[in-house]
Amino acid sequence: MTTTFKSLSSMPKINELIQEAVDAANAKFARVENIRKFLLLTKELDHDDDEMTATMKVRRATIYKKFAREIDTIYNV
Repeated sequence: MTTTFKSLSSMPKINELIQEAVDAANAKFARVENIRKFLLLTKELDHDDDEMTATMKVRRATIYKKFAREIDTIYNV
């Protein structure tokens, strides 16, 4: 079995590990600053898909368009 970004993002154990890291980070901040919901993307952001710049900065406008459904799920818009 080949491990891919998509297969890892769908594994419950990976989600639990990320939740533990989020909980640890949240402990350092006030409640209003806490991450309440998160969602793992099924693909790595990629320069070739115009999601990142050549210097590996996120292209927010592209992300908002490509992942609108996921963003709406998190914010219940």
